[in-house]
Amino acid sequence: MKVGDLNLSIELAPNSELGLTLKNPIIIASGTFGYDGYGRGIPEEMDLSKIGAVIPKTVTRYPRSGNPEPRWYPTSYREGRERKEAIYLNSIGLANPGIEEALSDLAPIWHSWSATIILSLSGSSPVEFGEMAAMARGVSGFEALELNLSCPNIESGALFAHSSEQTYQVVKQVKANSDLPVLVKLAPNVPDIVPIAQAAASAGADALTISNTNPAMLVETSSQLPVLGAVTGGLSGPALHPIALALVYQAFRAVDIPIIGVGGVFSAEDAIRFMMCGASAVQIGSANLADLWAPFNILQELTDHLRNGEIAHVRDMIGITHNRIAV
Repeated sequence: MKVGDLNLSIELAPNSELGLTLKNPIIIASGTFGYDGYGRGIPEEMDLSKIGAVIPKTVTRYPRSGNPEPRWYPTSYREGRERKEAIYLNSIGLANPGIEEALSDLAPIWHSWSATIILSLSGSSPVEFGEMAAMARGVSGFEALELNLSCPNIESGALFAHSSEQTYQVVKQVKANSDLPVLVKLAPNVPDIVPIAQAAASAGADALTISNTNPAMLVETSSQLPVLGAVTGGLSGPALHPIALALVYQAFRAVDIPIIGVGGVFSAEDAIRFMMCGASAVQIGSANLADLWAPFNILQELTDHLRNGEIAHVRDMIGITHNRIAV
């Protein structure tokens, strides 16, 4: 997509036969699309075709009711007279209708939109991931798969992304059962993300999403109880941003496939940091929960920044920080 003489398009699956070209690098993150994660409450005037891609909430093989309430807790700090969001905790627990209902009831709705949709999957084993990929084969309504290997809010939710071998096996199973481009979402709380990122790439992943939320908790001093019904949850928002930046930076040096940065993107500056560290695109999560128009506002900010800087193609920013350090 060209806006004047500015090219915002991004190719996220250059090694895939089908490819995955986005109009721009802004993606709505899984679990944050509307009030239910699947688009409920999205205003009719919201043109999703203007966004690079939308990832509805993760689906599992069978329906899940999710974790007990409360599942979401934002906190803030004061900077002068202004209050700013600092920490977001969530513990949804992958509440979803299961893949069968998602494919039969939700995919036709997605197909009716003029948007690039990416289906997010979470399985209990490499074989189940492969089974779900096979079930999705030939179904219209989405153009790629994102494998959620790292949800911290379910039993053993981050098991796959904590193991190079498990990551490799999941990706191999999915690639054997699907022709769609495959994105792999990794965990932040690992000793070294490099071998895990390399395992995903060697198994055939087309892109990496870095990173998921970080396990965390918060206790209310008045009640002396955790603020989340499941006690612990996932840390997202601005507090996750520098952690995810470091992981993107490290992975960019280790793999030759595109990376999608996610974690605390509340402005174009946040998105640009990710791209400078090596991300080809970014996902908007917590900011989208706070304001449904956040992805559109960030896209406009990014467009203005590139024009003002006379940058002809958004991809020219990818990895700039690596070049500066090398010099």
